Amino acid sequence: MLGTITASDFQPLQGQVCVFETMAPTLSVRLTVEQVTSRPDCQVPGTDAAREPFGVLLSGQQDEFDFTSATGVLRLGDGATMEGVYINRVLPPIGGDPRPWYQLVFN
Repeated sequence: MLGTITASDFQPLQGQVCVFETMAPTLSVRLTVEQVTSRPDCQVPGTDAAREPFGVLLSGQQDEFDFTSATGVLRLGDGATMEGVYINRVLPPIGGDPRPWYQLVFN
């Protein structure tokens, strides 16, 4: 399923809350889909990949546990579930927002 996801699948989810979960160690955090960015400049030269690379910026809740990176299940606001998702923490956008920020990268 991860190989078929596109930026347009995430566009309608902007502003919605999803839940990221791992099994070991047990982790469950609520994340808001903040931004979806197409990255055609990240396409590997010479490949016939049909999907354009893109990134998803997510924000965590200020009062929840934060983490550096993990692989797990992403339960989207529309009821869909994505397994095997790798997520990593990133610096907050300009403005010093104290919430934890994360990204998903699809290429």
